[in-house]
Amino acid sequence: MELLKTVGIRELKNNLSAYLREVKRGTRLLVTDRNEVVAELREPLTKELPVESNPLLAQWIREGKIIPPVLPKTPLKFPLTGLKFPEGTALKILDEDRKDKFE
Repeated sequence: MELLKTVGIRELKNNLSAYLREVKRGTRLLVTDRNEVVAELREPLTKELPVESNPLLAQWIREGKIIPPVLPKTPLKFPLTGLKFPEGTALKILDEDRKDKFE
């Protein structure tokens, strides 16, 4: 979950390094001047994603329609322990989901 903080210009200027560390950890900062938001600081949207190869993806990122992942994918470690369900669980969940959509 993304943290959202508001900070005044003077406070930001006086503690810039600390606030930039927070931004690096994923906090989004709204910078205010006399209680009016004038800027937003956040991690770069294209940090880990090569958008040059897909212009539509780059456009959606610029428009804020999608947010690229901050961390690269990591493979799951198998076997997954503790994920044992009674036989028929998946079918039961699918049936409940389908029933909700057709009622």
